[in-house]
Amino acid sequence: MDDISDSELVSAFRKGDDTAFSELARRYQDRIYRLACMNLYQQQDAMDVTQEVFLRAYRGLKKFRFQSAPFTWLYRTMKLVCQEFNRKSKRDSIASSEHMNELQNVSDNSDTETLHYLIEIRELLARLPKRQYEVVMLRIFEGFSIAETATIMKCRPGTVKALLHKAQKQINTLEGQYYD
Repeated sequence: MDDISDSELVSAFRKGDDTAFSELARRYQDRIYRLACMNLYQQQDAMDVTQEVFLRAYRGLKKFRFQSAPFTWLYRTMKLVCQEFNRKSKRDSIASSEHMNELQNVSDNSDTETLHYLIEIRELLARLPKRQYEVVMLRIFEGFSIAETATIMKCRPGTVKALLHKAQKQINTLEGQYYD
C-alpha cells in the first residue's frame, strides 16, 4: 500500500475499506504523536491526543472534501485536540521538573547532559510567539518544505520564510539571554 497516495487511501476508506484507514494511520501516527508531544510536553497526554485525532479521523474522513491534503487535515485536527486538551486541563506548556522526570523515564539510555540540553531547547522554543513556534516545528523538526508548511499553516510561502527568519532571530536573542 506504500505506492497508494493519501487521497486514494481516503477515497478507498470512504468506500468502506478499513485497511485504507489503517494504512493512513500507520503513515502518520508517529508524526502526529511527535507534534502532539511538542504541544503538550507529556508523553501520556500526547498518546491520548494522538488516539483522539485518529478516532476523529475515522469518524470525519467520510465527509472529507479534499480541499487540503489528508495530512494537513490530520495536523489541524491535532492542533484543535491539543488546544481542547490544554483548555480542559489548564496545564502550562512550559517544561517543568515533572517533564524532566518524564524525559528521563522515556530516554533511559540518554545521559543527563543531553536531557538538560533538550529541555533548554524546549524552553527556548516555548518562549516564541505561536506562529513562529509552529513554523519552527514544521520546518525544522518535521522537515516540511516551505510550500508544505505554508499549506498546513494556511499562509503564503513568503510568510513562512519571514516567520522562520524572525524565529531564528528571536531564538538567538533568547539564547543570549539564557546563557548570560
